[in-house]
Amino acid sequence: MKKIILVLLTSVIGLTFLKAEDREIIVKDKLKNVTVFMQNAQLFQEAYVSIPKGTSHFIFNDVSPYINKASIQASGVGKFTILNTQYRYYMDDPAQVKSEIPPKLLKREEALRDSIKNSQLRINKNAELMQAVDQEKNLIMGNPLVRGTSNSDSLELLKGTALFLREELKELAHLRYILSFQAKKMSDYHRLLKQELKETQALIQNQNIRPTPTYHHQVIVTVLNSSSAYGTIKLNYLSGNVGWNPHYDLIAKDHQSDITLVYKAQVYQNTGLDWEQVKIKVSNANPNQGNTKPKLPVWFVNFQRYIRSDRAKKGLYLQSNANTAITSTENVTEVYDMEIEEKASMLYEYTNKVQNFSSVEFDIALPMNVSSGGKAHYMDLKREKVTTKFQLYLVPKLEKDAFVVARLTDWESLDLLTGQANIYYGNTFIGRTVVNPSVLDDTLDVSMGRDRSIYVERKKTDCQTKKKLIENSKVYTATYEITIKNKNKGDVNLIIEDHIPVSKNEKIEITSTNGDGKLNEDTGVLSWDINLKGLAKKKLEYDFSVKYPKDEILKL
Repeated sequence: MKKIILVLLTSVIGLTFLKAEDREIIVKDKLKNVTVFMQNAQLFQEAYVSIPKGTSHFIFNDVSPYINKASIQASGVGKFTILNTQYRYYMDDPAQVKSEIPPKLLKREEALRDSIKNSQLRINKNAELMQAVDQEKNLIMGNPLVRGTSNSDSLELLKGTALFLREELKELAHLRYILSFQAKKMSDYHRLLKQELKETQALIQNQNIRPTPTYHHQVIVTVLNSSSAYGTIKLNYLSGNVGWNPHYDLIAKDHQSDITLVYKAQVYQNTGLDWEQVKIKVSNANPNQGNTKPKLPVWFVNFQRYIRSDRAKKGLYLQSNANTAITSTENVTEVYDMEIEEKASMLYEYTNKVQNFSSVEFDIALPMNVSSGGKAHYMDLKREKVTTKFQLYLVPKLEKDAFVVARLTDWESLDLLTGQANIYYGNTFIGRTVVNPSVLDDTLDVSMGRDRSIYVERKKTDCQTKKKLIENSKVYTATYEITIKNKNKGDVNLIIEDHIPVSKNEKIEITSTNGDGKLNEDTGVLSWDINLKGLAKKKLEYDFSVKYPKDEILKL
């Protein structure tokens, strides 16, 4: 029965009790490779060991405390047999309690207690002097001559009394000021003495406090060997508190050239281990994502019935007999022209893209340093030129500036993920945008920011409301004019958008003269696709009319 309880307790707390005759050897391991997933990372450690004859337990000490125990795998190189792997956390033997208190601390405590007593006596004496000053002032102010109740009043006596009061009160006020200043200094000094005494007593108390135990997370690899030999033991496991996010640099030279896209990985890790000179792979796979095919539940359908609720005095409540189960599864670097003999190489030149069955890995050939602590480290994975067509959009009713949209084609092979992007135009940072490849179109639209080289003005040139007596209705008409000017010497392609009202009532009729624009009747959006030459100007006009009953008030 005791053995059963011991086994259960061991499995619950994660400890492994080894036999006394088994050899435990702590290895000197090194972190060699890391594969960073979107969440979590696979850590690969190695240790070159001397393997004695028989059964030995090689301990990889201080592995990541965020280790996934189910993911532990071990392999090796050499003439030996790996029997099993185990995980445990180990606590150092507690340090001995220090019972001897240094005499210096005891002397300091005694001196501080005496200083605090003397300080308190000085504070009390100063308070008594201030009280005496206040009593003297009250005595003077209570004199009959001062209160004006004396029977022998005269002008000379009044003058003498006033002079006496002025000098005496001035002296008392000065004396009270000095005493108050001294009281403040005494109080501050007294507080410092008490604080130092408190800290000294804490030091004395800490001499008897047991130090906080240190825990070590360990993986034990059990090895069997028929004779002494040397070999390499390899260990890999999945760790949490680590991952990466995609980031991009979109570098545009001008409106005619293709965009250069720099694909970056923002790697962060707080595994408790510093990665020093480690080969890193970045993968877009997610080990936490479920791989089991979802199963659709039975979708029942039935008639709806209206019943009267007992909790309400009136009203019908809808009750459905259908039990419906719904399951939803959703599964820059700036370039400078420098006259040097050899241009510095970039990290993406040492990165190799590997396409797996359901994921993509970027293998960085250079060893990297990534410290634990959660700080972001940016790594350039690749640099590609993407076929680009620039399109300028104007919405003059809302904004005076034109908005540049880069339309990227042939982007599917880049294996992009949704992420933030820095926008550079002519090596100048102009803003940020979001790259969202979760579209079904062959063209990926990316907002590149504003273009202030286009002048636009929108104004209403005519507006009136007329009554039609025969038809018993009113007609509101409005005419708008949009003026666009290209302040650049180069040609630009523009899409201008405006809109007219859309009726939700059959009694309201809307007609429009589009002025060569294309009208979407469902949304009321008017659009013009024009090519404007350098330094050229163009005017667009459109109007609309709204016919409605004369007794109604139209809200526009």
